[in-house]
Amino acid sequence: MRTLLLAAFLACCIGPALAQSEGEPAPAPDTAPVDPPLPEKILLPPPPEAAPTVTIRKVENGDTVEEYREHGRITMVKVTPQRGPAYTLVDANGDGKLDRRDAEGPVAPIYWTLYEWD
Repeated sequence: MRTLLLAAFLACCIGPALAQSEGEPAPAPDTAPVDPPLPEKILLPPPPEAAPTVTIRKVENGDTVEEYREHGRITMVKVTPQRGPAYTLVDANGDGKLDRRDAEGPVAPIYWTLYEWD
């Protein structure tokens, strides 16, 4: 009896598996190699004419003033006093004028040079 039940059970389980049709095989995916996209163009460094021009002058009190200009506009001024550390004033928004912020009062922002090397 057990053999008959086992055969009937296997026939029920195997029947649906055998009933599936083979059909056409699925098409193979494109196996052609895909080239990676080209990298961005590398920008060359600016020509030497685009470098800022530096004007160094001595003021009557002995201070040295270095003015850095790009395309005729002042971008930075470095002041080296006769006594005391050097400081730098920077044109933050590119309008050619050294900027002052009203919140800071009448004093322009000063950037102290802590360390320099050649």
